[in-house]
Amino acid sequence: MRALIAFEATARLGSMTAAAEEEGTTQPTISQRIRVLEEHLGLPLFDRKGGRLTLSAQGERFHREIAPGLKEIRQACERLMRHGERPPPAVVIAAGSGFMHLWLRPRLPALKRAFPDFTFKLLPTDRADDPALQAADIAIRFGPYMAQEPGRRVASEAVFPVCSPDYASEHGLAGTLTASDLMRLSLLHQDIKDPRWLDWAQWCRQAGLSLTPEEDAFSYHNYALLLNAALAHQGVALGWSLLVEDYLASGELIALGPRVMRKDYGYWLSVKHHRSALVEPIGDWLLDAVHRAPSGASA
Repeated sequence: MRALIAFEATARLGSMTAAAEEEGTTQPTISQRIRVLEEHLGLPLFDRKGGRLTLSAQGERFHREIAPGLKEIRQACERLMRHGERPPPAVVIAAGSGFMHLWLRPRLPALKRAFPDFTFKLLPTDRADDPALQAADIAIRFGPYMAQEPGRRVASEAVFPVCSPDYASEHGLAGTLTASDLMRLSLLHQDIKDPRWLDWAQWCRQAGLSLTPEEDAFSYHNYALLLNAALAHQGVALGWSLLVEDYLASGELIALGPRVMRKDYGYWLSVKHHRSALVEPIGDWLLDAVHRAPSGASA
């Protein structure tokens, strides 16, 4: 079993060093276990030519066949351990404060019901280089696709103006806004400048509107506060579809046009490797929840 685990981890992670870190052992130990397995099977599982470690054709097929079974064994062991005397496993989820407050927090009770044997720690972070994103069991990052930080897409970016129904009625707003519409409206701004996020000037350029909005005298420190101002009929905000879907479903906000989408931008979910068998089902649940009805539209 140790040889099979060493082989599967090396094949999945692409190196014996990474496999050793995941299994809490050394690279020579991983190498020795794989050689024992190859001797037992009577064929090489890796091509070691040229100083690079790549799976042989037989190794690729063998990995595909054994990986699901090993994953099921790990999960069965972890489920049994959770029913013992140990405290419930804690899962740390790191994400931007807007996503954490506006999307995940309303769904936290449902997440706890789905995984009653876990405790959850939510870690809001608004820095793209925050070490917390690397350390968390589940990290949800906003920005462009990055090959060096692979992850599963949670949702694509879609950005459009939003305001309260009362504000829209008072200013005669409906459908797609024009540059002249924006000039007469109170545009709500955020004071944090982050190149990952569109501000009004960048959004106008993406939407093809020849307008450079002036900054308000007062700007909001975070996205949740900015949306609260829109809910209080104080102006028009930019809405990221995933973050405002509950307010749109409840009718507290309405969506206006045009809609801007940047290629390869969105939310990306990644799972820490050495706890993957434990937390991957939670990541799957979060991805599925994105495609379910908004929390404001369900009982």
